Amino acid sequence: MWHVHPRYHHQHAGCHEYLTFIAEALNCNAMADSTRLSGAHAILLAAHLCATGNPSSLPQLRSRFPTILTIERLLRIVLTFLPESTEPRTYVSVIQTLVSESVCRSDSHDVDPSPVQELSEEAARKRVRKIRLLPLKYPGDGDSQDSADLLTLFLIHRAHRIDSETSLQPLVLDLLLPFYQQSPAIQTWLVSCLLPLLRLNYEYYPHQDISCSVETLESLDDQTATNILLSMAGTRKNDTDLIQNLRGLVGPWMYGSNRPRRQRSRQLARRNSIPLSQTNVHDLETSAWEYVNEWLLSRSLVDVEAVSNAFVNWDGPEDVDFGGYVGEYERLPSDQLEQLRYRYAQTGLAVIYQNSEASLEGSIRVLERVGSLLGLEGSSFTASSCSDLPTVEFDASPIQSASRATLFQNALLIPTNPLTCPSPSSISFLSGLLLSLRTLEELGHSVPCRTATNICLHSNEDMQLYELRSVMASIAQGKSGQDWRAVRKKLLWLRDWKSEAGKPSDNDSSCHGLFYRVPPEVLEAEILKVLLEVREYDLAVEIYTRFRSALSAAQVEEAVKESVFAAYDNASNGNRTRGKMQRAYEILQAFQPHFPDSTSLRQAQALISATHALSFYSLTLQHGVPFQPVSIRVHQDPLALIEKILDQNPRSYAKLDDLLSIGRNLVLAGFSSRPVDDTDSHSHYSRRPVLSREDSLVTAERRIMSLAISSALSSNDFGTAYSYILTRLTPQTSPASTIKTPSTIKDDITWRAVYNAGRYRPTPSPSATPPTLHAQITNISQRMELLSLSLILAPSPEPLPEILGTWRRADEELSLLRARESEEEDAWDTKGDNTSTAPSFLPGGFNQTDTEQDAFETKQQHARRAARAAHHNRLDSDEAPMGLFEVARGAARALHKNVNSSFPLSGTLSPSAAVSASASSSMSFVDGDIEGDDANGLDDGEAGRVRKRDVVSNMVTGGLASGIGWVLGAQPVNMNNTQ
Repeated sequence: MWHVHPRYHHQHAGCHEYLTFIAEALNCNAMADSTRLSGAHAILLAAHLCATGNPSSLPQLRSRFPTILTIERLLRIVLTFLPESTEPRTYVSVIQTLVSESVCRSDSHDVDPSPVQELSEEAARKRVRKIRLLPLKYPGDGDSQDSADLLTLFLIHRAHRIDSETSLQPLVLDLLLPFYQQSPAIQTWLVSCLLPLLRLNYEYYPHQDISCSVETLESLDDQTATNILLSMAGTRKNDTDLIQNLRGLVGPWMYGSNRPRRQRSRQLARRNSIPLSQTNVHDLETSAWEYVNEWLLSRSLVDVEAVSNAFVNWDGPEDVDFGGYVGEYERLPSDQLEQLRYRYAQTGLAVIYQNSEASLEGSIRVLERVGSLLGLEGSSFTASSCSDLPTVEFDASPIQSASRATLFQNALLIPTNPLTCPSPSSISFLSGLLLSLRTLEELGHSVPCRTATNICLHSNEDMQLYELRSVMASIAQGKSGQDWRAVRKKLLWLRDWKSEAGKPSDNDSSCHGLFYRVPPEVLEAEILKVLLEVREYDLAVEIYTRFRSALSAAQVEEAVKESVFAAYDNASNGNRTRGKMQRAYEILQAFQPHFPDSTSLRQAQALISATHALSFYSLTLQHGVPFQPVSIRVHQDPLALIEKILDQNPRSYAKLDDLLSIGRNLVLAGFSSRPVDDTDSHSHYSRRPVLSREDSLVTAERRIMSLAISSALSSNDFGTAYSYILTRLTPQTSPASTIKTPSTIKDDITWRAVYNAGRYRPTPSPSATPPTLHAQITNISQRMELLSLSLILAPSPEPLPEILGTWRRADEELSLLRARESEEEDAWDTKGDNTSTAPSFLPGGFNQTDTEQDAFETKQQHARRAARAAHHNRLDSDEAPMGLFEVARGAARALHKNVNSSFPLSGTLSPSAAVSASASSSMSFVDGDIEGDDANGLDDGEAGRVRKRDVVSNMVTGGLASGIGWVLGAQPVNMNNTQ
């Protein structure tokens, strides 16, 4: 028939309440007139009506038993026994009637007592004793402090029971709709708790596997509820989800922020944690909205597009969809809304600064939205319709106080942050930054907003210049066909955020511009370099040589030089028609006519010419590293590269003029012509004089000549080395030689080259034909001639012993070869004499006798020997000096250079005088003696012939012994015996 709800028999009712209830039932003696119902029967009947889902008779029953069935008791009976699945429309009117007590007593006969009239009084009392009625106030609910508001307590408890038992939250709404306008507590609970749940479970995300309950949502604190309600938007890829959740879920939830339960939860959270961004926030509702701001900032790191779209399309905390349950007069006060709007706008600025992957256009829309929300549209320059970049002017002093810490995530929402605190200065500065980022993006160089902020505010001149060069590099590597005049205008605007019509900033400390610390002339120089790098030569010449710019002529020249050498150093091939070497050459050709007196450009021209010539040779440096142009610039002694060319390129010594041209260009390029030695590694101790350009050229040519001669000798090409010496190192015989010995430098190179050639001995080849005796004599004669020349070219007397010693050994070798030649000729003649070549009877012989024939042959032999002797005399006359006159003269000259230091005795004949006197007397004697022999016809044959070379040789070993013979280690010889 009826029963008590089993789940609540032992819950919710205290012992005192139960005893009170029983006492009232037992003491009630009032009975119905016809049905004889007691108070216990009335209670049981009310419970039966609710349990069977027919509570409509409760008002009539209460009118019959007003003392027993009080409104509180009836509401508790309904709360305990009426099934939660009952449609609220079936009993809402009953509740309204009970609360308003508007039932008429004339309707009391309509109550049917049959369900309980069969029970005895004792049985009814026993059953009443077992009833455990639920309290009106829901456990843990502290929203209503008014204990007399029985309806509010009943409705909230009934709503919880409907949700927990059936999860049919629309039934809860049907229960509350008739009453929410009568009770502010019910209205607040409906809007802040029930409305978000209905939208979450039935409208926005109806296909979720698990729905959120009233009890779950009620138990959440503000931060947790905000995270859950907003995070639901991430379950679907829809940009409108976040906006609808902000407007339809979080907004209504925030309406109940002043409920006592929420306040207690918020106070507990404050004791357990330190809020990051709630400084100077005065009311609880504003504090609850701070969690929304923090969530949006954190979410932007994951889905910045959705957050940016939310800022553009959501008006902030005042844009809330209350479903029509809250009137305009019931919303937040204007001062609180203004505070909330201000904090929301700060969050938008923080999102822009924080995100590195945000769409630039999305960030600009967020900034414009912030400006419109706060009425600061005039402070933003991003909406300018002018095609040219605007002049961004603002008071920069507040911005300059920002430190690097202001860009940390936990500091972006601090109300005192000068970058995100909404103000005309902060919005203007951020608009300038965003315009700069858009300009950089157009130039092909993307930079995050946070990075750009650090560049502008916290970078010194060097760091800004480094970033500027990175921008230039990106531009140079970007797409071709750009309008470089427009590119230059953009780069100039990036520095100071000033259009061409704008006036220059009077305050240098104001942070106008992304690269405002970089001086204008430095920026122009970098622009010039990038124009040259992309081969915009005509435009560069036009802007920086024909029209006024921030660069002076000297600065333009320096920038051009740096560009030339930058291209040169990065070239992989020295040929000026290829790659970056071609670029360096083209830059030079474009600007050199405008700087005809530029030393640096002339040096660059010479360097490129030398490098171009070197590119035609095979050249590998140490460890197999191929030659690159930059190797010349970093080499301590670039002329030493010519030696490597001669070593690595066979017969390259034959291209002497080309090598000399390379050497001259290297000297003209500013490199030293002197070889690096130990003293160069300690240049601060070195006292070597600085050579003039002419002296450096001469020294370089000497080195290259010496290297070429050594290379020819290494290749067994003595003829080429001999030719180079006679045509290029002998001023008397080579008037057209480029070598002009200056008097300001010491020539310690030429004589060594000549001396090394003079003492050269060819290396015999196993497969080659041995040289003839005549060829050997010729070679030694040429070597002795070179030794004589080296003696003349020697700059000091120190090498004289070595030269003369070598010459003496060569002379001895030549004497042996001459003797051998004479022996071979005599043997040949003797062989001819002993062989009869004519028959006894020759046609036309006129019958000569043997005596006549012998006399004739003897006469022929004497004639041949006389002719041979004359030939030798002529040969000696032509070849015998072999530089010996020059040997004597050169030795005297060499000694004369240092006579005062080498021979300090003034009372005796100087060595040079002795050499000259000995040489003169010896030569006169030799000439006279030979002439006498020639006049006498050499009747005595070879016994009477004295050769000029022998006389000169005796002069060296004998006559010079008193002067410079000591250098040979020769012993004095009796001149009479020599004669």
